[in-house]
Amino acid sequence: MSKQMRYLNTGDGHSTAIHHWPTQAATSKGILVWLHGMAEHGARYEPLAKALNEQGWHLYCPDHRGHGLSVSEACPKGHFGDDNGWDCLVEDALAVIAMARETHPGLPCVLGGHSMGSFIALAAAQRSGENLSGLVLCASDYHPAAYYTLMGLPVKLTRHRNGKRGVSPLIRRMTFGAWAKRVPDPSTEFDWLSNDRDQVQRYLDDDLCGFDCTTESWCQLIEGLRHIHSIVQLAELPDQLPVLLLGGEQDPMSDMGKGMMALEQVLHTMEQPLTAHFWPEGRHEILNDHCRDQVLDAMSQWLEPLALKG
Repeated sequence: MSKQMRYLNTGDGHSTAIHHWPTQAATSKGILVWLHGMAEHGARYEPLAKALNEQGWHLYCPDHRGHGLSVSEACPKGHFGDDNGWDCLVEDALAVIAMARETHPGLPCVLGGHSMGSFIALAAAQRSGENLSGLVLCASDYHPAAYYTLMGLPVKLTRHRNGKRGVSPLIRRMTFGAWAKRVPDPSTEFDWLSNDRDQVQRYLDDDLCGFDCTTESWCQLIEGLRHIHSIVQLAELPDQLPVLLLGGEQDPMSDMGKGMMALEQVLHTMEQPLTAHFWPEGRHEILNDHCRDQVLDAMSQWLEPLALKG
């Protein structure tokens, strides 16, 4: 298995770094575009690439603006951009999908994402789901739109005080800090990510992980969440687009899995084709937790009916 790096230039002058693991299988079955979470990067998904490549799937993992190798003067580490950051993230994802489909014409394309990446993936599917064969939302969450309106008030106040490119200890306490407190007997501030201490240490040792995002990035994210979780926007998903939900029931980010289950209920109500798997002991990064083999098996089984049949 060998990784290739690609760079995609967007209309506003940004360059998106894309980690691409092409399958070496005799027959290609499809494409998965995978979107990473906040304060991490696409290169961390090599184990996912290995599992999918063996089954004939190409994997593309772009680094979001202000993450990984997708940094610049306009988008320094942790910053989506001074303006329209959320829209830019979604449009970047759509551009990667278009590039992947053009590179592999005729193959089904599935979009997926972890945590923040799942929110971007949902937004992209709402805008252009007709170009997708499936949608995977991993370690995601759901609240009614009004929740994000209230959540955004202290974050906007912090932005006013610290500036768009400033970072905020208050926001960190409200998010990463609050989630860390829900893990029993933590030995590090990131034990909420996984039960596997080796995986947590790898995250801690990675200079491209665990950083603070800017106040503007948080404001853009919260506004994006308010938008995509409205009933009007959820109704924009194509009626027959299959959706796979994957989550851990010990994930503090989604209120110990309750947010994922709420999302499942909403999508069921809307009669979206839906499959859901939740792991009782899984924390936030279920692809890096003790349940990872089960997660990969569940994803592989769900992808198989969507694959191009040779």
